[in-house]
Amino acid sequence: MGNWERPDGHGIADLHMHSSLGDGMASIYQILEYVEHKTDLDVIAITDHDDIRGSYQARELAAKKNYRFEVVTGMEVTTLHGHLIAVFIEEPVAPLARLDTTVEAIHKQGGLCIVPHPMSWLMRSIGQTTLDRFSYRRDGIHLNGIELVNSNIAARISYEKSKRLNRKRYHLAETGASDAHFLVMIGSGYTVFPGKTAADLKQALIDRTTNAGSNGPVSLKKIGYGRVLKQLMFKGSPLIGIPKLLAKKFGRSKETSK
Repeated sequence: MGNWERPDGHGIADLHMHSSLGDGMASIYQILEYVEHKTDLDVIAITDHDDIRGSYQARELAAKKNYRFEVVTGMEVTTLHGHLIAVFIEEPVAPLARLDTTVEAIHKQGGLCIVPHPMSWLMRSIGQTTLDRFSYRRDGIHLNGIELVNSNIAARISYEKSKRLNRKRYHLAETGASDAHFLVMIGSGYTVFPGKTAADLKQALIDRTTNAGSNGPVSLKKIGYGRVLKQLMFKGSPLIGIPKLLAKKFGRSKETSK
């Protein structure tokens, strides 16, 4: 894990980002154009919260525009134990179910399950107790991957712990992702995999031959303070401890100081 250079014969993917159909700030078209012209990503997934529509739209538009990268369908599912990324799915997955029920529903349709921002107490994350329990299961219900790089500042608090536990206990496929809610974050975290296509990526996740990579954190200054405030006010914060009211309070204070 770390700042990866693309090895020969390997592709890179970002399987965790949000569009304006959810709590992201960019449209599907804007995201695809950014990926095409501003990144060297080979595979992406739009993973809006409990909503697969953006993923469908992205796949359709990517095919129509003949972009150089592939789009796989996905969503970030809210389970009773925390968020779970579902990718390579064709049907939406019902939210607010037990984690094992959700995992079964994803696998039943040929999808894969990735644990996003694991063990981060600042987000709706799957905790260590649940991950430990899953690692001991022998009934075939299993997770596929775990995000060891997530560019959201709230996810970075559990980086080292997640890396250590995955190496010693969980043995899940390593993934990196941007968790982008803003265009400039896309590709800041990524997954390195042997091959180049979406099919290669899926097989690599199954075989656990992926690695997590990072281009470094994206500063609030680069994103733009105004954009961040707008996202907090009108889309809702991904952080549990920063509700919309707090953003509105800061917004009023800023106006008063002018």
